[in-house]
Amino acid sequence: MSDYIEQLKEIATCGHGWAEERANMALQLTEDLNAGSISTDEYRELMEDLVRTDSLDAEASNIEIKSALVYCVVGLSKII
Repeated sequence: MSDYIEQLKEIATCGHGWAEERANMALQLTEDLNAGSISTDEYRELMEDLVRTDSLDAEASNIEIKSALVYCVVGLSKII
């Protein structure tokens, strides 16, 4: 899990606004889950929303960053 978090922190400062925003949201949602502010089901649903391909494809300008973001978000969603 910490590998996903570390990679999201890197993405959160990558210089691509669309990716930084989503990475920061994923980090905040993970904090909210760990604090008990949201349920596991809510967490999974919100994380999936972050990487829905239609909206992400429209904004993503760098395929490597997009792939890393999707990898981290999906990975975190599955291990929780």
